[in-house]
Amino acid sequence: MISTQTISSSHSPEEIIHSLQHWWEMAGVDQHYNEQPSTLLSEKAIEHIPSLSKAVPIVETQPPPAIETQPKPLSPAMVEEIYPQSYRGFLEWLANPVNLVEGKWSRDICLPTGPMSPEIMVISALPERNDSGEHQLFNDLNQKLLSKMLAAIGCKSTQTYLASIAVTKPVDGTIEKDLWPQFKARMNHHIQLVEPKQIILLGDLAAKMFFGQDLLTARQKKQNINHFSSKTDAIVTFHPRILIERPQFKAEAWKDLQMLTRISGS
Repeated sequence: MISTQTISSSHSPEEIIHSLQHWWEMAGVDQHYNEQPSTLLSEKAIEHIPSLSKAVPIVETQPPPAIETQPKPLSPAMVEEIYPQSYRGFLEWLANPVNLVEGKWSRDICLPTGPMSPEIMVISALPERNDSGEHQLFNDLNQKLLSKMLAAIGCKSTQTYLASIAVTKPVDGTIEKDLWPQFKARMNHHIQLVEPKQIILLGDLAAKMFFGQDLLTARQKKQNINHFSSKTDAIVTFHPRILIERPQFKAEAWKDLQMLTRISGS
């Protein structure tokens, strides 16, 4: 604050004004000022203040709708580029986890087994684990029941080809839906190489991946599996594991197998 003692009455008004200007410059105020008196509350000044009632309204914008993309099935040309065209080459390719989408789940690969051009090709969605924790197509109990089921329709083990859609099993025991088209295309190629006369699909997941239907719906009629150049008759039924856990479903499974018997003419 400037003391009144610093402004002596012996100084002229011009000298006093110059002294004050010099003091403000030293304080860092070097901008021009308005020499004309004014009031911030005058009507003219208030006219330039934006009114809250005239504020620009806030327009809420909706985010663009999410576009749900469905995974596209692989075309025959794409399949030919990806998978080996000979059965032996395909098996060697299938045995290498680096080639497989499920290779990140486990390195314990469970390969298919059986003759070419079998009477029946049995397909499950996933392999199982045995008592040692290793993957196999069916554990001992399930394999024994499956053999009895096939024998009931006159099919011997030497006439049967066993395979799983994924050759190893994820921790949670399921396959993400966006991977289904890729697994289905690979299995269709597999079927085309094996050339089975008939196919049995086991379980709910396999039914959904191939026919887009749950087990109870898909098993109500015989199906056709289109594998690019041709199609093969198929049925859907319960996995042997379910039949062991719930024996009351064995009669229903027998009805499913009878449809296959009529297809084969046995």
